[in-house]
Amino acid sequence: MKSTTHDVPTFYIMQFSNVLAKQGVCLSECFTELGLNMSDYTSLNVRVPAPVFRRLITHIVTQKNVCSPGMLLGSALQPIHHGSFGLAVMNCNSGMGIIRLVQRFINVLIPYVSLNVIEHENLITVNVIDRFWKDETHCFFIDVLTAAFINLHNGITQAGNPPIIKGLLFDYSKHTDETSKDITANFDCKFQQPLCGVIVDAENANRPLIGSDPVSYQYAVQLCEADKERIIGNSLSHKLKRYLENECHGMPILDDAASAMNMSKRTLHRQLEAEHTSFKKERDTFLMLRAYELLHIKRLSVQQTADILGYADPSNFRRAFIKWFGSTPSSFQ
Repeated sequence: MKSTTHDVPTFYIMQFSNVLAKQGVCLSECFTELGLNMSDYTSLNVRVPAPVFRRLITHIVTQKNVCSPGMLLGSALQPIHHGSFGLAVMNCNSGMGIIRLVQRFINVLIPYVSLNVIEHENLITVNVIDRFWKDETHCFFIDVLTAAFINLHNGITQAGNPPIIKGLLFDYSKHTDETSKDITANFDCKFQQPLCGVIVDAENANRPLIGSDPVSYQYAVQLCEADKERIIGNSLSHKLKRYLENECHGMPILDDAASAMNMSKRTLHRQLEAEHTSFKKERDTFLMLRAYELLHIKRLSVQQTADILGYADPSNFRRAFIKWFGSTPSSFQ
């Protein structure tokens, strides 16, 4: 396991510096005020330790009074700024292809963050799953992704494709700054939601995109895979996620997971601990997302959901649900 998995890549550091400068804030000075040197984080393949990045964003928001720095950065980013990933995005054959691409490689761009895609009837719900970043840093990453998705959506429609995004979901309070309101003005925004994400029109998302190039796409994806292997390597937590999503039905069992990973329970526990997670954390995330899908998207009953998830006692499901979302299962119906 490579320790850089838990660090934040700095390929957008200069764009971030530029957007902050327009707000009258010097990013280099922010680093200095935290006892750091910005030049240490501007060379190729350097990454910022997660605790340092959290301090930096908190400092910018609370001490420099910059509103929604994530929206500022996301709105400034264009596909060209994303390197091989941006090249792949520009040459995807459909909006759904872009969603799947982001889902595949987002953990290279932002540690601890993943996408959960739910297709139901004529809509696709793309939730951003973040169970690590808190407060200002959580909002920062969600805002970056939101503004970047909007930028991409605008580029797609300007090229003559039908609109894809129908709505935006945020698990925090409504932005009050003018920049955020301007960026999201053309979309139905819902705040204080169980999870953050984007609501997508399924029909339009599956239409072929004008101007896509399959050869350039395949070339770019190969480069993205090389970056992913270099940064993440053979991550056990990602293998476990795939096992839970693709093979597990009902309540995940530690013994079954260890067997699927071809290792003992003790080894599984130890290796997951080295990756700053555990079987319980991964299982809870899996169950939380399934509960959200079954109750909030597919509108099943509480009893049906508890049964599908493998809870023999509905009261245990209710307690777990309140822990995940801060409200009762019935509030989702």
